[in-house]
Parts: sequence; C-alpha cells; structure tokens
Amino acid sequence: MDERSRVLLATFIGAVVGGAWGWLYMTQSGRRVRDQIEPKLDDFMKELTQVRGTVEKARTAANEGWRSLNDIAGTQGGRWSA
Repeated sequence: MDERSRVLLATFIGAVVGGAWGWLYMTQSGRRVRDQIEPKLDDFMKELTQVRGTVEKARTAANEGWRSLNDIAGTQGGRWSA
C-alpha cells in the first residue's frame, strides 16, 4: 500500500468516524441509539472485567500447579517454571 492509498484510507475512516460521532451526539435519533447502546456497553464491560478476573485466577492456579509439579519432580527452573 503506497502513501497516497494510506492517506485516502485514513481520510475516509476519519470521515466515517466523524460522521458517526456527529450523528450520535448531535441528533435526537442518535441520542436514542446511545441510550439503547450504553447499558449494553456497561454490561459488556462488566463481563470483560469478570473474564479478566477469571483468567487471572486460572493463571495463578496454573502457576501454582507447575510450582507444585516442579517441587515434586525436584527440579528448579526449566522450561515450564513460573
């Protein structure tokens, strides 16, 4: 992709994003759409936070499991050490 194509693509994307923003924040119908979207986005963000916590707990459990396995095997370090 050459420089001219990048500039045109960036301009197009900027125009689309700017138009969507303007519609969402400057029109009555955009306000109604935002009122419908915002609670769903809040729910989605809560769900992501819960998933992040779950992943962190799984990572901690896996690390503890590998440490226990290494302790039982009597190895220090190695490929799978945490």
